[in-house]
Amino acid sequence: MGEMRFELEMLAECPDFELCRFYSPVEGKRTSGLVLACSFTPDRWKPGDLLLICGPILPRDEEAPESCVRETALRGAAGFLLDPFLSEEEWFLTLQNACLRQKLVLGTAPSDAWTAMIQAFNRLAASRTDGTLKPWDRVLEDLQHRFYTGGMEALLDGLTYWTGYQAALMAGQDTFVCSSMPVLDEAVFCPAYWHREPLKPAFSYVSLYTSSHSRQKLLKAQLYRNRLPFGELCLIAQKNRDSHEAGSCFDWTDFLLLNHAAILSGGMDDCRQRSRRIDRAIDRFCKGDGPNPDESELFPPSGYALVLLEQEVMAKTSSQKEPTDGKQDYLSYLLRHSFPRDFCFSFARDGCLRLFAAADDIDHLGRKILRVLDRTGRRFRAGISRRYPIAQAAAAFFEARNAAHIAQLLEYEERLCRYEDLGIYRLFDYPESSWPVNQMLGEMDVLLNQMDQEKRDTLAMTVRVFVNNRFSYQKTADKLYTHVNTVRYRIKLIEDLWGVNLSSDEGRLLFSVLAKLLPLWMKSGHYSGTMPVEEEGREN
Repeated sequence: MGEMRFELEMLAECPDFELCRFYSPVEGKRTSGLVLACSFTPDRWKPGDLLLICGPILPRDEEAPESCVRETALRGAAGFLLDPFLSEEEWFLTLQNACLRQKLVLGTAPSDAWTAMIQAFNRLAASRTDGTLKPWDRVLEDLQHRFYTGGMEALLDGLTYWTGYQAALMAGQDTFVCSSMPVLDEAVFCPAYWHREPLKPAFSYVSLYTSSHSRQKLLKAQLYRNRLPFGELCLIAQKNRDSHEAGSCFDWTDFLLLNHAAILSGGMDDCRQRSRRIDRAIDRFCKGDGPNPDESELFPPSGYALVLLEQEVMAKTSSQKEPTDGKQDYLSYLLRHSFPRDFCFSFARDGCLRLFAAADDIDHLGRKILRVLDRTGRRFRAGISRRYPIAQAAAAFFEARNAAHIAQLLEYEERLCRYEDLGIYRLFDYPESSWPVNQMLGEMDVLLNQMDQEKRDTLAMTVRVFVNNRFSYQKTADKLYTHVNTVRYRIKLIEDLWGVNLSSDEGRLLFSVLAKLLPLWMKSGHYSGTMPVEEEGREN
């Protein structure tokens, strides 16, 4: 966007510019400064300036104005402002025609008003959104008013309005950004991607960053409370393809506005307070505790718990190692950006994602969540509970956690797994609990581990195949390619080992359940033996 420029027709409405009279169109014309021009030395003015002609520096013959105006246009000036008392009518008409051909502004104003106009010009700021002009003190007052009446979102909206850039505040996993703007790039959240430019800004805690991983530039201000950093406030701009200069996107006005907004942000309430309360509440839900009375208001009255476990990191096109710092913050931003209502989530220390959401179609919501997370190059598998009121959130998260872990162990093809669809596997609580079935699996594990590895693997496989073949000795022997008497010997050893009679209905029912769950127990890491790969794949 470059240097701030003012629309000339808006300047003409300001009191200090009422004495100006223009003789060429000014609609849509912009100027970046008012400069007293006593000569045409190139370094005395820059492109975009409106030149205040002081003294007889323009040639007076009829032919010369054309070449002078052409040269001025090539240097990028906005146009001329003359003292009407120093301009002869015929010569002025020649100059006017030359300015019209070169599309330059030509106006007049008394020279004794130029100093006042220059001072007024330097006190004005223009919105890069709609060109509105205000004195700088009114602009800063506008940002302050927005913040104290509308909070953080209103302050960011004001920054975007005056600078024309996307504005974002990042404090841990919480990101505030203008909702009408495009979604933030993942690179914004990863400090390893960014290089701080060696500029010397007027404000100590405002710096410019560029990156080879992104077509964006960041103007970033550190936020402090009690002299401790707690977040960052950013203006985000696309790189200028036509310029290699580090600061070509932002100018001093952007540094000033961002610094002022950062000072205001330092006095705000802790923007992470709500997220921290949700984190603490979901941690307690997952430990089996219900919500406190003051926590219920944070969540929908009823909904589904979802627990998402990461499966793998998708292949990257770049050979460079991807930074991990900032990835979780980006995931949090995407979730808040995509699901603003009736949606609460928290990351566990192991990186799994826990959610409580109200939805009429939880499967559709779950698939949408997975699609959003896929955009980060990471794949998750989701376990979904039955619908519960928030008072029973502990039961909901218990079911969602079990569904996610068991689906992971069984390598479900579907990435969504409902607890109610687990069937008999609902008897198995992963990773451990005081449930009797888990205790029995643990006892079997202890007894098996008293044997050498080959023997315990053989017995474990035999009991599974025996149950799967409806307790038929001969079919089990055929399946294991062994003699039927060998199978009878192994089954007798199992009966003696666990004190059970597999010829009874009760014994067979018990082992039917345990044989179904034993592979999960082994695969979950509780069992120290090794399952034969061929048979394990055949069974699963």
